[in-house]
Amino acid sequence: MSMFWNLWAIILTLIFLALMLYVIVKYWRSNHTASEKTVIGTFDDIKETDAPPPRLLFTAFFIAFVLSAGYLLLYPGLGNWKGLIDWQQSDDKLSRPTTSLDDQFESINDTGLLNLAKHPDIVASGQILFQTHCAACHRSNAQGAKHFPNLIDNVWLYGSSDEAIIHSIELGRNGAMPGWVDVLNPDQIAKMSYYLASLNQRHTDVPPVKVELGKNLFMQYCASCHGDGTIANQATGVPILSDAVWLHGGSIKEIQHTIRNGINNVMPAFGKQLTYNEILALGAFITKARLDEDAKLAKLDKDAVKRGEYLAHAGDCVACHSAEGGQPFAGGLPFVTPFGTVYSTNITPHVSEGIGNYSYDDFKAALVDGKGQHGYLYPAMPYTSYQYVTEQDMKDLWEYMQSITAVSRRNDQNQMMFPSNIRLGLLGWNLVFMDTAPLDLTLPSQLNGKVNDVEKWQRGKYLVAGFGHCSECHSPRNIAQSIISERIFQGNIIDGWNAPDITVTELYTDGWDLSSLTDFLHTGHSSKGSAFAGMADVIKNSLSLMDRSDIEAMSYYLLAGDTHNFLADGAIRLKPSGFTEDAYQKAIYTTYNQTCGACHGEDGKGRPPIAPTLYNNGIIMHRDPFNTIAVTIRGLQPTYLDKDRNFMPMASFEDILSDQTLADLITFVRLYLGAREEPVTAEQVKTVREKLEKAGYTGGLHTTPYMYEQRDPGVDVE
Repeated sequence: MSMFWNLWAIILTLIFLALMLYVIVKYWRSNHTASEKTVIGTFDDIKETDAPPPRLLFTAFFIAFVLSAGYLLLYPGLGNWKGLIDWQQSDDKLSRPTTSLDDQFESINDTGLLNLAKHPDIVASGQILFQTHCAACHRSNAQGAKHFPNLIDNVWLYGSSDEAIIHSIELGRNGAMPGWVDVLNPDQIAKMSYYLASLNQRHTDVPPVKVELGKNLFMQYCASCHGDGTIANQATGVPILSDAVWLHGGSIKEIQHTIRNGINNVMPAFGKQLTYNEILALGAFITKARLDEDAKLAKLDKDAVKRGEYLAHAGDCVACHSAEGGQPFAGGLPFVTPFGTVYSTNITPHVSEGIGNYSYDDFKAALVDGKGQHGYLYPAMPYTSYQYVTEQDMKDLWEYMQSITAVSRRNDQNQMMFPSNIRLGLLGWNLVFMDTAPLDLTLPSQLNGKVNDVEKWQRGKYLVAGFGHCSECHSPRNIAQSIISERIFQGNIIDGWNAPDITVTELYTDGWDLSSLTDFLHTGHSSKGSAFAGMADVIKNSLSLMDRSDIEAMSYYLLAGDTHNFLADGAIRLKPSGFTEDAYQKAIYTTYNQTCGACHGEDGKGRPPIAPTLYNNGIIMHRDPFNTIAVTIRGLQPTYLDKDRNFMPMASFEDILSDQTLADLITFVRLYLGAREEPVTAEQVKTVREKLEKAGYTGGLHTTPYMYEQRDPGVDVE
């Protein structure tokens, strides 16, 4: 600063202070003459009096003047005056990285990003620059967001070499994909999305032929850039499509949106805004963050991760924490309750959208105590069952959850009514309804002599009660949605299906044995019929991925029984006769043959791979006919559990048979093929039909990616 401006700055500063001091002294001297009884003026009948200012005001001004004088003596503030302590702007820690960055580089010969990442000062400079220029898109920890890539993993569209990173920052990137909405029809786009989802082993509830047709379409229209989707092209920024990383969202719906509308990726160039050293500092920060993430993943116990993956399958975590057709573990599945709709959350290791900032203690608190970082969890999260998981299994599961791909999907807002939307109230729910007693693996005295393999029974109970959380679906709940422990496994209505009674008495009566129940739980197919609806999803995502020995242990426990679940005295195993000569002569058999016989066979014993057996079928033999009625009204789509044993779709009879005819038909089938003598009434059929119609489940629906979006979230079927 020149001498002229230096003097002007000093003079003007001192004049300003002198004027302020004069004003304060003037009012101080006249303060004693002021009176609150003296009216200075009146405005709109509001009187302004000459009340004296409080002495505290003058005391505060005096302190401020003293501090200001001290500041001007100690620090720069009067022109070129440097202050008695000789303080400089570069001493400010927040300013130093940007103002002294060039000085930091003077002593460094190797400007490779790996080397620069070893220098804390340069990394700190890069971090501040990143927060200023990059965090709005890539998040503060560089983990990315939807449409903005994760910079701390090893999946880089244009490569992660120093040259590629510097090029991206300095010159920007611009990648485009055309939209195909004017070339492909919706069905073709859907098939292509099923093929892309299948590349990373995602289940899509569609027939394999659609996946194959989708592949053919993909190879016809997309192979020139993407090949078969399993190879990336970093020279042009073409991503690999067979991993779990989806920049623009990886749900079926989002994939279809991308195909339909195309994309236009734009990374702005910062070459004119930042110096080359600042660009290098940014690259150093990104590299250090990536190395830290790699080191974090490298510290994970590989054996524990493998065990944790198995336990995640056992707990069926992916089923609840994935929306219909959505990315695994990214949340978004709605749970309709009498108190509103709860959405499952993103449990991937994304810091801002998932649980990436959770510690092990946070993770355990959520699973065991139902306590998340932002409040208590709704019991739709089965922490009442997961509390039984052992400490070692919990740690193994935590190791695995840290290893999965971070997904930047934001959580949906729950739609709970008042006061259910107040999370603190859930603490009261836990205190009143949650049984925190440890899992008792002691064999009840009633089973002494009846259970030959106690260790197998104990292993089965641990899996059923803990990770399997079977009681959460198969047990009735009270008005507060707490499981009625005295009625454990006695069935419950969920999403318009009956999660059936699986008590030992019901299983024994319906003719299940260790072989058939293990086959059913492990493969979805058995001599007692095939799984469908929610149970098929459980088998697909969970039970089929477990060891058969564990599934057999679960079956062993369920067939043996436990407290509140002992075999009833006098229970008789049903033995269906099949259609007798007398049955074939009944008029209702003609109805059966016209509506059911073509697929299920004239004798009701099924026609692989067209339709399963109705003879000796567990659902036909079940005490409660709800599911048998619901199947005929709703229809069924194949579960696609096993491509060699996928049955054909079953049509809905909603608009074909009257309630009375349907009741007569079901009564006939249950009598001869299920040995159930209790007749099904037209009133029962009407009740089930009206419930399903109200919820929007009729008309041949089973499960589609959009079923939960299309139905009324306010409707709950019991």
